[in-house]
Amino acid sequence: GSSELGHHTVFFPKDYDAEFDSIFEKRRPVEDPAIYICNPNDSKMKRAGVDESWSVLINAPRHQPKDGFNWDEKSSKEYSQHIINLMEAKGLDIRSRVEVLEYRSPADLERNVNAPGGSIYGTSSNGARSAFWRARNRSKIKNLFLVGGSTHPGGGLPLVGISAEIVAEAVEENLEQ
Repeated sequence: GSSELGHHTVFFPKDYDAEFDSIFEKRRPVEDPAIYICNPNDSKMKRAGVDESWSVLINAPRHQPKDGFNWDEKSSKEYSQHIINLMEAKGLDIRSRVEVLEYRSPADLERNVNAPGGSIYGTSSNGARSAFWRARNRSKIKNLFLVGGSTHPGGGLPLVGISAEIVAEAVEENLEQ
């Protein structure tokens, strides 16, 4: 069966500020985090023959084994089970319906896509001047262009799309010269 979740669902914690204290000050996984669930209705975004295919996103502290949090295999698996427990406590029937469970920790992101600390948005965007510190789309090396969340204009899918458009135009200009 399928749930009644919309395409985008967010469960907010009782104390939203505590989430950021846990991540940035304590450098620990959040006990009661905001839980974002993407449940696409488009059949092209699901495995054949399944009713639903969820993506769940949780804010987490960076992978920093020496003086922060170590997202090793054990802690990652335990935290994924903690999140499932929280979701079930919110009334979602999950355990009996899961066919495939894949979790990606900040350590996985750091290892697999070379994202320092597992950052999904690139370098920190805090501060009035942070946008000016992002890498430019054109490098000093001839015919080398940069695109992505750590380059201009910034992180997140819409901005990465704009970054790709900027680079595509730069490549076209370069070819015309």
